[in-house]
Amino acid sequence: MPFVRPFLFFCFTGLAVAAESADAPWVVSVTEENDKFTPTNKDRYYTQGLKVAVNRADGVFMSVTQEINTPADTENPPSVMPPYTDLPYSAALYVGCGYGRVLERGGRRDSMFSLEAKFGVIGPSAGGETVQNKFHQLIGTAQAVGWGTQLPDEILFNLDGEFRRRFDLDGPDQDTRDLIARAVLQLGTMRTSAIFGAQFRWGSDLGRSWGHNYIRHSNGYDPSSDLRAPGQEGFAAWGFADTQVEVVVRNYATDGTNFRDSRTVVRSPIVLQAALGFTAQVSSCSLTYFCAARTKEFETQDGFHLIGGLKGQFLF
Repeated sequence: MPFVRPFLFFCFTGLAVAAESADAPWVVSVTEENDKFTPTNKDRYYTQGLKVAVNRADGVFMSVTQEINTPADTENPPSVMPPYTDLPYSAALYVGCGYGRVLERGGRRDSMFSLEAKFGVIGPSAGGETVQNKFHQLIGTAQAVGWGTQLPDEILFNLDGEFRRRFDLDGPDQDTRDLIARAVLQLGTMRTSAIFGAQFRWGSDLGRSWGHNYIRHSNGYDPSSDLRAPGQEGFAAWGFADTQVEVVVRNYATDGTNFRDSRTVVRSPIVLQAALGFTAQVSSCSLTYFCAARTKEFETQDGFHLIGGLKGQFLF
């Protein structure tokens, strides 16, 4: 994988430059999504995602992301798997660069938007086989043996826009319940889709945050003003219930590569997701856990899929 090391060097150098050139404060977030974080603990379909993002105080943000997808059966010999009715092996590695802004409307800061461009690679150069099997070796589980059938290398590009609107359900003096509506438009060789969702939250000091976002279905924008500055005391916590509908025109994990022959499955044009989660913030740090249930992403999928995640944020 000669492409991976220089690509990662470029990505993390960019993250460092983004952080060092920003006016304080700025936020670093690390998000890990994995089906190991769910009660079913099934290693299949969208099985792992990792994103590291830096948000500057001026609204510029940058991220590095890896996604891994596998079929339902990863333990049979590669000569007989995966069947052409199951999801092919695939991985994506990409850097995202974008700009976001919280909108001032009549003295209210209840809306935000962001635009993000993503560049990277799909295929063996994305390092999915190495990351998955090294992790399996570390925790003592069976290796995935069918990565030789994964999607071939192809450059990816996506341009994604997101809009969010926050509705305070209690009034500014209480700030214990709100509803955040969102709309996302994704255009490119990785994913082309429209996503509409809403997140209901209940807890304390909800105005610190714009809600939880997902690696594949949200931009990396997290306004830095929503966390308290380093050294300031304070605790906030809330639970959330989230739902979204995805209208999918293209998804590399099901549709394969754009310009080279590859394995495919019949994509489901509509995918629904429902999630429950919890966030806790202490001073300039926060931690979020969620578990989501998703309907079929392709027609021959073996039922719904559970994916969980952990997200840590740190304000500097």
